[in-house]
Amino acid sequence: MSDSVTQQDNARSLHDENVRYYWAHQVIKNYVLEAAQLLFYEGNPFGFIWDPDQEKTQITIVDKYSFNLDQVSATPTLVANRGPLHWANTSGFRQVQEIDMRTDRRTHIDLVRGGAILSCFSRQGLEAEDLAGYMFESFRALRDVLRKIARRGIMIPNHLGFFKIEATTMGEEALIKSDSRPEISVVPVSISAIVTRRFSVEPLKGRKLQGIAVRTSRSGTP
Repeated sequence: MSDSVTQQDNARSLHDENVRYYWAHQVIKNYVLEAAQLLFYEGNPFGFIWDPDQEKTQITIVDKYSFNLDQVSATPTLVANRGPLHWANTSGFRQVQEIDMRTDRRTHIDLVRGGAILSCFSRQGLEAEDLAGYMFESFRALRDVLRKIARRGIMIPNHLGFFKIEATTMGEEALIKSDSRPEISVVPVSISAIVTRRFSVEPLKGRKLQGIAVRTSRSGTP
């Protein structure tokens, strides 16, 4: 390859501002997961308190790869799963933000659309519905806050995470049946979001601009 690509302006974790998310898929999935955890970090309508220590937590909120159905027998559980991503392909000069005329370094900005699903599991159907409803309402109400939220809810003017939450959808309840355990109810909530991406592309062998020649006619036509 003849060009060097540099990612810039990385989003920070909602839990720890020293943790950075370098890629769009990390921002979308982790922001949904961490926002759900923060909503249960202290006072909430259910009285469940989320704790990162699995032995202490009253509600489990995890990535799908850390989940098994046996956890639901101990605590209600929210499981995050990321969906597909695609570039928004913004057009025109909005995509090129800056050009260094000496090195030909070009800074681009674009948007990535994607989403994540929070599956709300409980041994009680009404509880699963209520947990999903709480997520459904909260992500809508906090759609602007999540563009600025920092560690433990402290507000900072940071728009490097979610650019926009486009939609929040709550699905219908389903039953998971098994011979070895009681029936489990699950209600999905999907969150569709847009993430800003900013990156620079620069030729590996920098070329310095020697001069510029401009020729125009009296009518202004080049």
